[in-house]
Amino acid sequence: MTTKQKNEDETRNHKSSLAEYVHQEVLQAIRDGKYHPGERIRESDITKSLNVSRTPVREAFRRLQSEGRLTFEAQRGAVVAELDPQEVAELYAVRQHLEGVAARFAAQHASEAEILAMEYILERGLEATGDPRELNQINWELHHAIYNAAHNRFLIKALGAISDSMALLRGVKYIPEGRPQKLYDEHSLIIKAIKERDPDAADQAAQNHIRHSFQTHLKATFQQRSDDR
Repeated sequence: MTTKQKNEDETRNHKSSLAEYVHQEVLQAIRDGKYHPGERIRESDITKSLNVSRTPVREAFRRLQSEGRLTFEAQRGAVVAELDPQEVAELYAVRQHLEGVAARFAAQHASEAEILAMEYILERGLEATGDPRELNQINWELHHAIYNAAHNRFLIKALGAISDSMALLRGVKYIPEGRPQKLYDEHSLIIKAIKERDPDAADQAAQNHIRHSFQTHLKATFQQRSDDR
């Protein structure tokens, strides 16, 4: 290999690494709720915040588009994708059963330290009732704590894919009145069953929670669309 070819390979690898870095950062921002479905993401904001040129940002955006995370509109540019109603129903149907399995396994395999971590996150959620984004983030922290406590790598991968798709749901900016307390109560039942090592109760409590979450999502989406009119 000539020096020129080596330099060209190094340049390509560097560009590829930057694009991967930008891809992961933007994807994480979507997961964390920093960008909502239907919200525009400006190239200039990403280049500035990550201190990179536009080239890796555009490459990352194209990849995110191919993965269904972003769409491109003529007037607005890159926009966080949004699931349609049928996709939402299908997503929740799968999530309900996977969450039940995760809670069941956690009841069988969670360590005492993992259960204490769940209880700690649960109490944090009760204190974050005024900020939808913070409450949403804490909610996901608790669910991921349960996933990890299940100690099944294949289940974690499946739930990871579900989590990424959940980030594309419309309506997360809205919290119906009384929902934070209900959320706390539903999570409490799941953790109680895990702590008591009752797999059946944990499975049922988790499935009931996701069923209620789906109903809440439908109400929140309807409210947001009414406000947008």
